[in-house]
Amino acid sequence: MGSYLRASAVMILTPQSQLLERNINIFEQGEWLFINPSDAYFLDALKHKNVTVMHQYFDIFSECVRVISSSSFDSRDITKDGFEVVQKVGAHTHHFTPFMRNEHTHTDVLIFLPKAKSHFQMLLRMAAGMVGQNGRIHVVGENKGGIKSAAKLMQPYGVTHKVDSARHCSLITTIVEQPHLAFEPEAWLETDTYEIGSTSWPVCSLPGVFSHGELDKGTKLLLEKHTSGMSGNVLDFACGAGVIASYLMLTYPHLKMQLSDISALAIYASAMTLAANGQSATLHAANGLYGIEGKVQHIVTNPPFHTGLKTDYTITKRFIEDARKMLSQSGTLQMVANRFLPYPGLLAEHFPRVLTTAQTTQFSLYQAA
Repeated sequence: MGSYLRASAVMILTPQSQLLERNINIFEQGEWLFINPSDAYFLDALKHKNVTVMHQYFDIFSECVRVISSSSFDSRDITKDGFEVVQKVGAHTHHFTPFMRNEHTHTDVLIFLPKAKSHFQMLLRMAAGMVGQNGRIHVVGENKGGIKSAAKLMQPYGVTHKVDSARHCSLITTIVEQPHLAFEPEAWLETDTYEIGSTSWPVCSLPGVFSHGELDKGTKLLLEKHTSGMSGNVLDFACGAGVIASYLMLTYPHLKMQLSDISALAIYASAMTLAANGQSATLHAANGLYGIEGKVQHIVTNPPFHTGLKTDYTITKRFIEDARKMLSQSGTLQMVANRFLPYPGLLAEHFPRVLTTAQTTQFSLYQAA
């Protein structure tokens, strides 16, 4: 339902970072902030310089700071103002957070281009508040990831120009022409009402969260056809906006719910969804199944199968293996996925009993016990 993890790190620079390394001199002047670096190693070339790094994804944050494998929150402690985990490493300050509301704190902000256009537009608005009038916003991204259309989205802030292209990537810059106030998350937070059967409930979401603003069809199948009678300690894994957890808590009010995701935006959106439904739960930011408290009776999930732009089965493979160890003896894993994915075989490698409990033309719902 949200993000899970990316393939384990190899100490090799991504194409975006290789392009930046070619242009390393541009970072010598100014006060820099980096948003969502694509790997943890490019920053090693800037060890001598004070920089701020904002991470919306826990995997790269954790690799950069090397001392935090997960962070857990009571959902009631996350207000509309957000949350942050801050760690200093030498001259670099790393923030794991859904957003920053700083105003005129930096001369330059570099955004690593995200997948969703609406997510990029939100990051641009955030960056404009940080650099203010005459500040510079830079964007690096892969050609197949939409860097050409990114230049059009930057034009409302100022004239854009291409700095360099290499490794099937481009680096573009704009000088901000108008003054901008600090970023306001309320302007981007969307609340929608979802319906399953006789249950309707509010769900809050931000750009960049899985299935932003709509009920995903796979998740809908899981909620309609899940095995009823849940009790005890339940994990909504890759929770996205908290759709699954909030519905289950409305249906089974006595559940002890835990939610986990790699994305700070998902953790924030889930906290807002739970609050909108008068609910509370423990939220875990982690690259995988770290930080979960105790054995769980049930895991329910609509897990992702992408690393960036590529299909990646290693993500779910590792999750299935870890899930088996985390479940209580009579526990169940209920997982919805695209029918074309080879999950029945992967589940059968670790669970003695695997059933397909529901199907549509696009999705299958599996129960493993």
